[in-house]
Amino acid sequence: MKENYKGKLLISSPQLKDGIFERSLILICEHDANGSMGFILNKPIDNLTLRDVWKSFSKGGINSELAKRLIFIGGPLATSSMFVIHSSDYQIERETLIIDSDYSVTGSNKIIDDIENALGPSSLFFSMGYSGWAPGQLEDELMRDSWFICPPTQKLVFQDDFDNKWKESFKILGIDPSRLVLNGGST
Repeated sequence: MKENYKGKLLISSPQLKDGIFERSLILICEHDANGSMGFILNKPIDNLTLRDVWKSFSKGGINSELAKRLIFIGGPLATSSMFVIHSSDYQIERETLIIDSDYSVTGSNKIIDDIENALGPSSLFFSMGYSGWAPGQLEDELMRDSWFICPPTQKLVFQDDFDNKWKESFKILGIDPSRLVLNGGST
């Protein structure tokens, strides 16, 4: 592993036509010799809102603004588990994965309790499931031009404006995805 992509965004190539990953934007939360893990940021689950699932994870009520938040499919793995990608101003010891100084992820129900008691993080993104890669798999996919790497922004990670996230991430790189011609890593 030459480069560590933890804390970066993966932008799917326009040529990637693999169902859930087509036109996807993924925040990489872990990337090491054991593989990679991340969360898709732009694929809502059929207009599922936090209100729809809140009682499964919490005994308390939910404020009306938070209840409207969409829940996104984070990937094809552990799809019945909720994860909260959030600002790094909040953490639960031994339960929060700190991605970098701006982003963290927590999969514990304690974060739900803290959110309903106004003790949670300042920025939130709700995900069911995650995406994972075996050791070396992500690097192979990058070599085949399946993905682009982009620095994250608060807007791309936390806003529910899912329709534009994929195109907006290419704009950060100064790329028009409709003009891309890729060669799959060959020279």
